[in-house]
Amino acid sequence: AKLALTGQLGSSPLQAWQDLAAASSPITWRARVTQLLARPSNPQLPDWVKVAEAKPLEVQVQGSAGAGLMNASAAPGRIELGGAQLRWTELQWAAPRNASEHAFVRAEIEMEPLPVAPLLARWQPDFGWGGKLVVGGRASVRTLPELAIDMELLRQEGTQNGDLSVTDERGVQPLGLTDLRLTLNAHNGIWQFTQAIAGSTLGTLGGSITVNADRQALWPAPSARLSGVLRANIANLGTWGGWVPAGWRLGGNIAASLQLGGTVGAPELTGQANGSAIAVRNPLLGVDVTEGAFALSLKGDNATLTSFSARSATGGTGGAGTLTASGQASLGAQPTAKLRILADHFVLLNRVDRRLRASGNAELDLSAQALQITGKLNIDEGLFDFSRGDAPSLDDDVVVLRPETVAEPSAPLDANGKPVPKPPSPAARKTMVQLDINLGNDLKLRGRGFDSRLRGELKLAQSDGKLTLNGTVNTYGGTYVAYGQKLDIERGEINFVGPYDNPRLNVLAVRASNDDVRVGVSLLGTALAPRIKLFSEPEMSDTDKLSWLVLGRAPDGLGRADTALLQRAALALLSGEGESASGKLIKNLGLDELSVLQNEADTRGTVVRLGKQLSRRWFVGYERGLNATTGSWQLIYRIAQRFTLRAQGGDDNALELIWQWKWE
Repeated sequence: AKLALTGQLGSSPLQAWQDLAAASSPITWRARVTQLLARPSNPQLPDWVKVAEAKPLEVQVQGSAGAGLMNASAAPGRIELGGAQLRWTELQWAAPRNASEHAFVRAEIEMEPLPVAPLLARWQPDFGWGGKLVVGGRASVRTLPELAIDMELLRQEGTQNGDLSVTDERGVQPLGLTDLRLTLNAHNGIWQFTQAIAGSTLGTLGGSITVNADRQALWPAPSARLSGVLRANIANLGTWGGWVPAGWRLGGNIAASLQLGGTVGAPELTGQANGSAIAVRNPLLGVDVTEGAFALSLKGDNATLTSFSARSATGGTGGAGTLTASGQASLGAQPTAKLRILADHFVLLNRVDRRLRASGNAELDLSAQALQITGKLNIDEGLFDFSRGDAPSLDDDVVVLRPETVAEPSAPLDANGKPVPKPPSPAARKTMVQLDINLGNDLKLRGRGFDSRLRGELKLAQSDGKLTLNGTVNTYGGTYVAYGQKLDIERGEINFVGPYDNPRLNVLAVRASNDDVRVGVSLLGTALAPRIKLFSEPEMSDTDKLSWLVLGRAPDGLGRADTALLQRAALALLSGEGESASGKLIKNLGLDELSVLQNEADTRGTVVRLGKQLSRRWFVGYERGLNATTGSWQLIYRIAQRFTLRAQGGDDNALELIWQWKWE
């Protein structure tokens, strides 16, 4: 710390020390400090932070060569400590007269009225402290003939709106303080600490703690008997929202009643705590838990969670789910805890694009050396929609500058001038996870052109800090949009063999067609290195595959417009993710097919075709030439793999039964 002194001395400290060493009788040394200012040396602390500031300060010290320092006293004065103004009328100290006595201390100190909100706002400028709460206090200490202490800190009476408030994104949240009093009294060896804090929204905290100690002791020994009671009641947890991370909301109330026993060195707690109407919300993450309640009992070193229950908000196709838990913990020298959790159709996430409802059970076993989690989880319903794309990110040319970290202090040196080795850090707690996950029958994944249900079983495990995932996930139905076409997923396998972020892929998506030609896209490889290929049955060239995939027919007689459409599809194959302009147009029109046929010799022969796949077997289409006055409708029903029924109406009305035969 930095210390600055200005003033005058009766003699220099060195001269006073020499006089004291040579004196045979007590001598007195006096000093008057006009101003004293001490600041911490940490450059990151603001300028207003002061350790102490006093003006003036008059000190008198008496001693002798044989007895050393005998007594010291200070004239009535005033000092500022950490923002609080303290004023004393008496401040004395005297050395003990014999080995069986303590030093004599006599102090009468009073704290001037202190506005609390500005002080808290200085320490936490981003917290939003406000209000007009003013506190005051006093302290009276005497050590002889026996210890006597009287201290109190209380809200000043008569101050208008003596309350604190917290301002957050919801507005100003007053604590509604109605009482604030903390007292400490020690007389005849009995120490008593009482507290009373009350507020309309803050709740109440009250109690009394008593310690039976030696009447001559300056502080209770570890063996001193301890007794007392503490009661707390938080009327509205929402008031404490400023203490939780941004975006989270709390609600409900908590009440606790504790009895204290044992000794100062080994206190024992007996009592219980209860909570009701507890709510935890985070709209951004989709967390919405309501009607939470718990009952916790304490007895010595043991804590038992008798009951815990909560309900999740209604989401998806089901009603509200429930979550229950119970367990016990040991709070001794080797703390342990065991917790059992049971979920019944509990909604873990409830967002428009992310929804997850699950059932299952889990057990948590915590010790000083390890944390073990085991259980089974069944997905009742889920939806993960990634169609909105990734979150925005900074450009490559943006550089983020962060405050420089404070350099670590150099290691202290021993007597030989060598650095003192650092004590070994405590061993990290080992984490072990064994969690079986059943995806159920109603887990949907949507985005990047993919829309399907997922089924399968996975095993989530962690050992030695490595999180692994093993199992196979299969698609059930669904579609994949590619090249402006909605393809049916015939095969979809995602195999996890360790790393959770790089599964193996085996996906085949085929275009629905009434012809005896199957074309589509296959996706192989891994998630980090996928391989996309065109697929057809029977096998054909990539140009033919692309024509059948995009236009729904062979490439014979392609017009310029169709050729351009194929070129754009080929570019889309190279462009990777993202929806093309033609795909957006077809999607907005609600169509499955939009193509243009053009006769190279006669541009007047251009025909526009529109189509909609009503189901796997039914297809309706309409086509019309640009120079024609009317068009024609087609209704196609695929009876079997090689039999198709087609009805046409318009200029030419017809009913056809088409039979196809394929030979090698």
